[in-house]
Formats: sequence, C-alpha cells, structure tokens
Amino acid sequence: MIKKFRHLLKSDIHFKELLHGSIKSFGVKLFGTFLGFIATIITTRYYGADALGVASLVFVILNFVNIIGKVGLETASLKYVAQYHSQNKPELVKETYLKALVVIISVSIPLGIILYFIAPLLANNVFHKPYIEEFIRTQGFLVTPLAITYLNFECLRGLKRVGTFMFFNSVSLYLFSSVIMLIVLFYYGGKFIPLVHCNSMAVMAQNLAVFITFVLSMIAWLRASNFFKVKVGHVIPYSELLNVAMPMLLASSIFFIQNWTATFFLGIYWKDVDVGVFNTIQRVSSISSIFLLAINSISAPKFSELYTKGDTPGLQRFVTKSTQMIFFSSLPVLLAFCAFPEFILRFFGKAFIIGSLPLIIMTVGQFLGIIAGSVGYLLIMTGHQKIYQRIILFTSLMNILLCAVLIPTFGVLGAAISNAVTVTLWNFMAVIAIKKKLNILSIYFPGITNLINRFSR
Repeated sequence: MIKKFRHLLKSDIHFKELLHGSIKSFGVKLFGTFLGFIATIITTRYYGADALGVASLVFVILNFVNIIGKVGLETASLKYVAQYHSQNKPELVKETYLKALVVIISVSIPLGIILYFIAPLLANNVFHKPYIEEFIRTQGFLVTPLAITYLNFECLRGLKRVGTFMFFNSVSLYLFSSVIMLIVLFYYGGKFIPLVHCNSMAVMAQNLAVFITFVLSMIAWLRASNFFKVKVGHVIPYSELLNVAMPMLLASSIFFIQNWTATFFLGIYWKDVDVGVFNTIQRVSSISSIFLLAINSISAPKFSELYTKGDTPGLQRFVTKSTQMIFFSSLPVLLAFCAFPEFILRFFGKAFIIGSLPLIIMTVGQFLGIIAGSVGYLLIMTGHQKIYQRIILFTSLMNILLCAVLIPTFGVLGAAISNAVTVTLWNFMAVIAIKKKLNILSIYFPGITNLINRFSR
C-alpha cells in the first residue's frame, strides 16, 4: 500500500500538487476553524448570545451588499489569473486585477453610501430592532474594503499562494476579532462586559477585523504579484471579464441568499439569541466541510489549468482523487457530531443545547453536499457558470419557500431543515450537470457510481 502510494506521488504530478496543497490548506483552515470557535466562545461567554446574534446579523447585511459590490469579479479574476499565471504572463495578471479593481470600486462605493442611509429603514421596518441602526450604518464604510479583500485573496489563489489565500479566507477575521475582544475584556478587568456595551463591542471587534484584513491582503497581493515591477498591457477588454463576472454575480448573490436566508427570517420572527444559536450550529456543522474548502483552495485553479489543456482524463483523475479525500476525511466528523451534539454545544453555553437536533440535521446535510465534490468550481472553471447559476437560482427559491414555511413555526429547527435540504439538492443537481456536460463523475460514495451514471444518461 505504501509503495503504491509513493508510486502515485511520483507518477501523478497533479495528485502530488493536490496532496501537498491540501495538507497546507487543511492546516490553515483547521487553525481558522479553531479560532472561529474561540471567537464564538469569547462572544457567547463574555458578551452574551444576544451580542453574537447582533454581530452575525449586521455581518450578514454587510456581506449581502458586498456580494453586489464585488460584481462577481473576484471569481472571474481567479479564473483568468490562474490561466495567465500558468502561461507565465504576469502583465495580463496585473491587467486583470486592475480592471477588476476599477469596476469593484466604482460599484461598491455607491452601495456603501446607500447602506449608510437606509440603515433606519432596515433596523426599524425590516428587522424591527431599532438598536441595530447604528451598527448597520458602520457597515456602509466597510463595503469597499471587504470587496477588495475578496478580490485580493482570490487573485492570490490564482497565483497558487494557497497558504496566504487560506489565511485571509479562513483565519484573519477570527484571529483579529478574537484579539480585539480579548483586549476589550482585559480593559474591563477580565470580567463580563457591561450589558450596555456588549453589542457595540462585539460589532466593533468584527469591523476592525475586516479593516485589518483588508490592509494586510492588499500588502500580500502587491508583494506576491510583483505589482510595481510588472508593466501592464491593454489587451483584455472589460467586456471579457464582465461576461464571466455577471453570471458569477447572480450565482454569488443567489448562493448568499441561500446560505443566509435562514438568518434573515430568524432575525425577523425570533429573538437575537435564536439568531446566535443558529449561526453557532451553522459554524459547527461546517467543520465537516473543512476538507472540501481545503481541497478547493488548490483544486479551483487546477481545474482551469487541466481544462484549458484539454486533459479530460487527467481532470477526471484529479476530481476523483480529491473527492475521495473529502469523503474519508469528513466521515469521522459526521459520526462524532451525530453521536455527541449536546456535548459539543455545551462549550458555548447552556442556551445552545436547544440546537442539538438542528446540529445533527445540518451536519448530515453538509456531508451529503460535500461528498458531491468541488462541483461549483468545476462548473465555473470549465465555462459552465450559467448552468451553475440556474441550479443555485432554483434551489435558492426552494430555500426561501422552506424558510418562509418552517421558520415562523419551528424557529432554529426549521432553519436547519431548510438548510440541509437545499445544500443536498443543489450539490446533487450539479453532480448530474457535470456528468452530462463534461462526462466527469465528481461524487464519491461507495456503491453510488452506477446509480449516478444511470440517472445522468
């Protein structure tokens, strides 16, 4: 077995790159997940579950506006940066980045201004929580920095700077928000934060973490791309970038709505503590997808590279190996979370024990989704982003319907069911689309191959 594995590493350079990159990504992602739990525990134990709910809600609003502010150009830039980097064309890498940056700044600044002025409407008329108005206003100043941050780290991924990409994608926000919250806690003598300041301090820590991440990602990109040493050409029309970006904008917007619809509905119909509980179990259940995210960090540019070369057999081998790695690494997490949900949630406080059954449901949904493989990136990087867009649109509409029906009555449990059903459905629809369009089977589950082949004919 060991000899076979060594031979595989020597004979398959793509598998070797996948394994090395995934191990590095997994280490960083695992560290980021650990920091995410630390940040959550600090918030719930010393600031309160309500503060976590408020911080989560305003961050959802920021991210929704940010989806539009990015215009889908961060994903389009990843595709082109990966392609031009593999062709050793740094001047086109720089031109791709600059043109994406111009569009993002032009769109995100007006959106930030709009968010600032409609904060009273959102706080009073949508969420019926007047006390979050000032917090929503502050998000208006962060729309542009956050949009540029996403562009920076996706372009870093295109350059195969996997560790740097994973730091900004998975570690940075949790790291800096945790440090800032601990500093505030130290200021108050290491005891509980006064109730009147809990919400504002939690949101402030989150905001500062976003801004620090923006500054550091800017520095990292400028250094990694040799930005000031490379001359830029003028051969890429804006229309070429936007033709890829616009479907990505719609897909990203829909995907965001799919992921965060439950939080919006809980924010409208239930208390801040329910929002905090749901976001906590959502974060915990996503541990099973750590391995998928780690492998995605290296697989996305590799998909583009292999597809551009026309190496379909090599692409199938790469997809198969990556999905097998995802399956076997995620299975223990599924079993542990289903067996000991209450024990896990006790770390966040007694108020979170009510999320035990929702945690099981969401973990099963996550697992069924991730064994489908890197379906989103596989469709995008092979030019089938419009198919991906339609799948996300359909499943998002279903998610909204499920949330509207289930959450007003069942609260967090209804949100968990909606999330699990939607994640499973869209991933399996993507698996069938990939099989039909690329003749590539992305899913891995012992005994399921023949079943998928039968339905995709």
